[in-house]
Amino acid sequence: MRARPEAIYKSFTTGWEGWFALPGGLIAKPVPQGQLFFVVEHEGKRHPHYGRFLTLEPNRKVELTWLTGKSGTQGAETVLSVDIEPHGDGCTVTLRHRGFYDQDRADGHGKSWEQILANLDARLTA
Repeated sequence: MRARPEAIYKSFTTGWEGWFALPGGLIAKPVPQGQLFFVVEHEGKRHPHYGRFLTLEPNRKVELTWLTGKSGTQGAETVLSVDIEPHGDGCTVTLRHRGFYDQDRADGHGKSWEQILANLDARLTA
């Protein structure tokens, strides 16, 4: 990614609004076991997202639980891991999302994350 590690780290801790979450409703306490809540609008519907931070290594790693409803994780408390490695003027991001009830749901989220990360990088480097 062209974005700096600091920008990616912030995006997955306190910077969810503006690239992923609807503005005005973010609750994010980026400390171990600190809570995370925000709402996403997708295809005309609002989708609440809940989680708690598990691992935080500034500008290197964010790991958190990720729980959404029927059209998302189907109520499964999944784990999202974002590993950030500096690389040239930007960074390499390895995102893993695991703990789904079925493979189809996991595959769908994997494809979505590819596009989401591309959009995030474009926004951060515009």
